[in-house]
Amino acid sequence: MCRIVKVLLPLFFVVALISCHNGSNPDSVKDVDSTTVETCIVPDTLNEVDEEIEVADESDRLDTSFDDFMFAFTHSDRLQKKRIDWPLSYTDADGESKKITSLNCGSEFRFLKGDFFTVMYGDRQQVEEQKSEVQDSLVIVERIDLLEENLRTFEFKLLSGKWKLTSMRDIVFHESDIFDFLTFYARFSSDTIYQQAHVHQPLMVMVLDPEEDDAYLEGTIDAEQWRTFCPDVPQGVISNIRYGVQRYNSKQMIMQKSGSSNGLQELFVFTKEDNEWYLTRYEN
Repeated sequence: MCRIVKVLLPLFFVVALISCHNGSNPDSVKDVDSTTVETCIVPDTLNEVDEEIEVADESDRLDTSFDDFMFAFTHSDRLQKKRIDWPLSYTDADGESKKITSLNCGSEFRFLKGDFFTVMYGDRQQVEEQKSEVQDSLVIVERIDLLEENLRTFEFKLLSGKWKLTSMRDIVFHESDIFDFLTFYARFSSDTIYQQAHVHQPLMVMVLDPEEDDAYLEGTIDAEQWRTFCPDVPQGVISNIRYGVQRYNSKQMIMQKSGSSNGLQELFVFTKEDNEWYLTRYEN
């Protein structure tokens, strides 16, 4: 039985400018001769988006927040050329490091150009902290392929007031500090029977009230109602953005799904109980 009561809460706001897409190319790093021109392999055409971003870049408006910068970076060929620290440091999954002088940006950042992106937090406090206006100087963007079990990180640093991609690294999947959760979530997001069995009974929910602004309906639903209640969960290739030093624990994970253009967001709260992960709360 569904039991939902109305509560009034502040509007949960998130800057939603970048997104996740089910596509990536893990083989796009190529060995090149050191004399290769330090440029990004993208079409050298200036469209309207490039022009708008160029104006914003010249006025220093792009770097006031990382989300603003990242949206521009993934959508502008010209900005990619300017904001990669060439030659780029790359470390493969075996720990071998080298410098590369070209990068297929279209393939590498395709996963950030869809309808939404995802960020993972260790607790509610981290979610709230991220809404503050404090500017981080280091952000790591992760491309996580749940099906192929590979993970690539892109490290961005704020250098002289400008965000730049400074290094790229492949990580062996089982060496990730959130490997336990990712292993669970890969199956949770792709196996409907497994997913249903790992929805907590009852499930806490909080949803926007369609009849009143800045109000939410909060309560519980039966676990078996989950599939008809909730839209599809993120699956396939997902993102994780680590602002500053992101902290995780072994008992809880909060996945935030944010729309790239509409500002909408969902929160999926997972809790580990008796050595099993369960979805224990959902918010939109």
